[in-house]
Amino acid sequence: MATLSSLAERLRSEIGDIGKSFVYQTTADGVTNRYLIPYSPVDGANLIVHVNGADVSNACVVEEETGYLTFDSLPNAGASIVVAGTYYRYFTNNEICNFITDAFNQHTKNHADPYGRGVTITNLPGVEEYPVVVYAATLSLYTLANDAAFDIDITAPDGVQIPRSERYRQLMEMTQQRKAQYIELCSQLGIGLYKIDVFQLRRIAKFSNRYIPIYLPQEVDDRSMPQRALLPMPTYGSQQFPSDVPTFDLTAYQGDSFEVTLQFPFDVTTYTWKSEIHMQFGDGIPLATFDIEFVDGDNTKLTLTLTSQQTEALPDLCFWDIQASASDDSGYEQTYMRGALFVTREATV
Repeated sequence: MATLSSLAERLRSEIGDIGKSFVYQTTADGVTNRYLIPYSPVDGANLIVHVNGADVSNACVVEEETGYLTFDSLPNAGASIVVAGTYYRYFTNNEICNFITDAFNQHTKNHADPYGRGVTITNLPGVEEYPVVVYAATLSLYTLANDAAFDIDITAPDGVQIPRSERYRQLMEMTQQRKAQYIELCSQLGIGLYKIDVFQLRRIAKFSNRYIPIYLPQEVDDRSMPQRALLPMPTYGSQQFPSDVPTFDLTAYQGDSFEVTLQFPFDVTTYTWKSEIHMQFGDGIPLATFDIEFVDGDNTKLTLTLTSQQTEALPDLCFWDIQASASDDSGYEQTYMRGALFVTREATV
């Protein structure tokens, strides 16, 4: 199972940005609380700082990119300052994680796992881990090339020439090689940005101006409920309005009892709650209704449950939300959460 940290370590190995340990010692002058560590970028989260033998790591701030260390209070003159940690050649941990995140999001765009669920780093197939790292390496090389693009060639009066722009050309050549490597892996494995997807043209009803629904194909002996294909719709230039309702997806197993506890930042016992499951948002007939109970000893939590008979009849993908109404105000109703409910098919009936 891949994690963000494991992919980050592989990326550092690919671009030769392996961490190195260091120990730096200096003496406080009693004038400034800001000192330069001659190693950067540094791993600020794991930096250890001692002043006269006392650990003050939590009483100082380090600029990871530049190596400047700032103490919350002024160290006494003559105090011994010892700093130990890890430094890198090119990027901080946050920058490496950003490269991995961007590469993963682009690599898995519009792709799902065999159960129709969105791909996350934790369920990313092992064969796709290296292509994601290769693509992240391409993004990091672009960043290095952008920095090198500002270097210019130097020609001295004595005829000595320093072709500083050669670094930019080498980086761009390596970037193109890495990009070609990613394209080759994706094309041969059928994954990522160069995966060949099969789509179907959408039809629009002439009189109602509505899309004709498309359902996912099923095996001839599959008697489960047909699953509608969730296809993106063009906006035709229309402005899209974001929703202020938080999204929280649920996962259940067909034929098993289901339970989930939700926490809210207010007293939930002062409201009346209702939560339903529908095939699509806006459907009039619910597939099932959650049984909602308050949690004893904690008035900020609700427990939502389904029986095994209810999960037995649910499709592979459906949608839910939870609404609250006030007992003292008949006109108040608020939706606090919504999301998808993924149901894994059972084998034992």
